[in-house]
Amino acid sequence: MKKIVLLAVMLTFAFCLSGQAAVYQFMPTPSDMYGLDHDYAYNWGINWDHSDEIIREARLTFYNIHDWRPENDDILYINMVDNAPVGLTEYFDNEAAGDFFAGQGVTVGTWTDPGGSFYGPGVNVTFTFSDLGLLSALNSFASDGNFGLTFDPDCHYFNDGVQLEVITSVPEPTTFVLFGIGAVGLAAFRKRS
Repeated sequence: MKKIVLLAVMLTFAFCLSGQAAVYQFMPTPSDMYGLDHDYAYNWGINWDHSDEIIREARLTFYNIHDWRPENDDILYINMVDNAPVGLTEYFDNEAAGDFFAGQGVTVGTWTDPGGSFYGPGVNVTFTFSDLGLLSALNSFASDGNFGLTFDPDCHYFNDGVQLEVITSVPEPTTFVLFGIGAVGLAAFRKRS
């Protein structure tokens, strides 16, 4: 009997850790962010109410991205910020070297095109937030319904679109506690039989 009760408790705990998962996909307008022109820096603000959900994963993907031409200082800087104006905002930075948004938020990463060519070929580049240790920051930043991503291309980064995919889960402890109680009851009934 003790083994069956222990198994029921373990199953209940395992199910409580899961929940209904949801996948959200966000794309800026325009989706290629005007080709990430080197004369500008970009702030992409997202409003999103997910108060009952916990972010379990996020991926920022650049589709078919490629540099205009190879140069020594070609870097695309990417950060995540706590608050941002909704939509895509451009800031003229006159192709200044360095990160226009340095010191704001947390760094997502940087990328440099090793080949660099106006005509491509491009590559898909993905930043996975769990691998980068950014899930806690994303959950914190997005908790009030607004967060943003910033981009500062120090060269012209042509692309076929940028997408943020967020995967969440909704814990349902009440349902699974009831399941566990039912499993314990079934175990007790089977023991009597």
